[in-house]
Amino acid sequence: MSSSAQRSPKPKDGPPHGASPEWFRHKGLEVAVHRAGDHGPGVVLLHNGGTSHSIWRHQIADLATDHRVVAVDLPGFGASPLPSQPIDLETHVELLSALIQHDELAPVTLIGNCMGSAIAAGIAARHPGSVRALVLINPLTDATFAAGGLGMLMASSRLRSVVTTPVRAVLRRLRFPRVTAPLTLRFQVGPAGARAKVHHDPELTACLLRSEQAPALTDVLADLPTSYRIVRGPDGPPLCTIWGARNRILSPRVGARLDSVLRPEHRALVRHTGHLPMLERPNEVTKVIRSFLAEVTTADGGRPTSRTVEIVR
Repeated sequence: MSSSAQRSPKPKDGPPHGASPEWFRHKGLEVAVHRAGDHGPGVVLLHNGGTSHSIWRHQIADLATDHRVVAVDLPGFGASPLPSQPIDLETHVELLSALIQHDELAPVTLIGNCMGSAIAAGIAARHPGSVRALVLINPLTDATFAAGGLGMLMASSRLRSVVTTPVRAVLRRLRFPRVTAPLTLRFQVGPAGARAKVHHDPELTACLLRSEQAPALTDVLADLPTSYRIVRGPDGPPLCTIWGARNRILSPRVGARLDSVLRPEHRALVRHTGHLPMLERPNEVTKVIRSFLAEVTTADGGRPTSRTVEIVR
């Protein structure tokens, strides 16, 4: 396996959060890696398309007190360069699996949002013995996306040549004017996020304005119809799902149907939040994660008690 890690200067258009990242390279791919905490079980945090590791800033600060935390900027996002060729979900899974092995994090807890959830689930499906627990926030599947506010970008195969292909061609050349960034981000958050002014967050704005953002998002969209399926086998690790109740990007209603298939041990619905509940209501989301991981530890290889949590305050 050809993998390496080292410190390196941050690209000029990378988001400004935190110290300069370290770099992990595997089979021609390079990603920015942000490590925190020096003891305890391993945790890997995987962001959604369009943001960076910075969405986890609150969870990193909390979990690093007793975990070894690794937050990644996925290829083409945050500080990580866009691959020379589009990569699919399976390539993401291979890349992150190599990082987990390199950092000796197994058995690891994987926490992902949207596409990060799909990658986390893919790692658990391929290497169930290396994953201690899964936390999937707003899991991305073709069904949850198709029923959301941007579902027209994944038109049916009959319409794809008419609608989706031209739209994706435009997206590859699109650059977001700075003035539109708050409006684009406002669509992603719920009332709690609006009150917290998440849509004016400078780090999220920096991600949105990055030149490689649109091509990277386009590659995710192109891969959606065929690759983004989340399954849970009988040997899968304990699972917690968290949904933003006011998510416009992915459908919480379809997410509830996905939960009925996955049967997570913990399920949380966070009221008044959208696609970024970890920033919109960080304390509540962190408490759900902490509670779940505490039960995983107590279960000691068994299954935590099933519970559904609805955060309504």
